[in-house]
Order: sequence, then C-alpha cells, then structure tokens
Amino acid sequence: MLPHSKDTSSTRPPPGPVETLSDADTMKQVVDPAKAIVAVAALQDVSAGFDYEACNDQGEPPYRGRVDMGFRIPDDIEPKTYFQQLAETMVQKGNGWYDGPPPGKNPFGTVIHTDTVFAIIGQNPVAKEDGYVHIFGECRNMNDQRDHAAVNVTEQVVKQ
Repeated sequence: MLPHSKDTSSTRPPPGPVETLSDADTMKQVVDPAKAIVAVAALQDVSAGFDYEACNDQGEPPYRGRVDMGFRIPDDIEPKTYFQQLAETMVQKGNGWYDGPPPGKNPFGTVIHTDTVFAIIGQNPVAKEDGYVHIFGECRNMNDQRDHAAVNVTEQVVKQ
C-alpha cells in the first residue's frame, strides 16, 4: 500500500442484522412457491410435506423451511427432459424464478431459484415414474424446531 493511502475495505460498515422469520412466515416462504410451481407447471398427482431444517450440523437454530413435493411424471416424456421443461416454464412464466442455483450453492439436479428460495427438481430413485421438487427457504427462523413434526401441506399447494 502506498504511504498515506487509505484502505477503504476495512472502513465498510458491517452487514446489518438479519431479520428473523416467524414459524408462520417460514412456512409461507416455501409453501407459496410450491403452490406456484404446481399451478404454473401443471403438476399431476401431487403430494407435499413441510418441515423445518437446521442450517447447521448441530440441529440448532437457525432453521429454514423446506417443502418436499412428489408428482407423477407424464408417460410420454423422458424424465430429464420433463424436469428441464418444468424449470424453463417456471423461469419464463413463474414470476421471479431464475435458472440454476443461487450464488454460493451447488446442489445436484435441475435447480431454479428466486431471491429467497431455491428448488431442486429430480426423479424419485425408487419409484421412477415419480418426480420430486424440494424447496428450501432462508435460514432465518431462530425458534428451536427440534421437536417439530412434518406437516402435510398437499391441500395447500394444490388449491387453486
């Protein structure tokens, strides 16, 4: 560094506190996108469950919401092609979806994201005729969710 020059990198203000999400907001953050995917992509024979997922290996806060959806893959299309078409449909018509994973994430599979959630689309390894979408929210819920049981949200995500 030159004499009398100022290093501005250390004078930036620290990032502000992250706003936490309530349990209801954590659920809404992933259930609403699940509902949008079902409607826009016209998924068939959908089942869906919501749960909290710890954002660390200790199972402690923070937690994020997660929706796991299953659906039937149409018989007349190859699964990988269908998943790519599903992703493209969401990017084109899904209002705020982007292709690929969010910055800093490298999940396996066909991935799309919004500013707050990301979704992984793939084929069920056991029931090959079925696909899945896993939707992950932000790590902003600070309530202890260790004893929380998964919730069936199928009716919520298929409701028009």
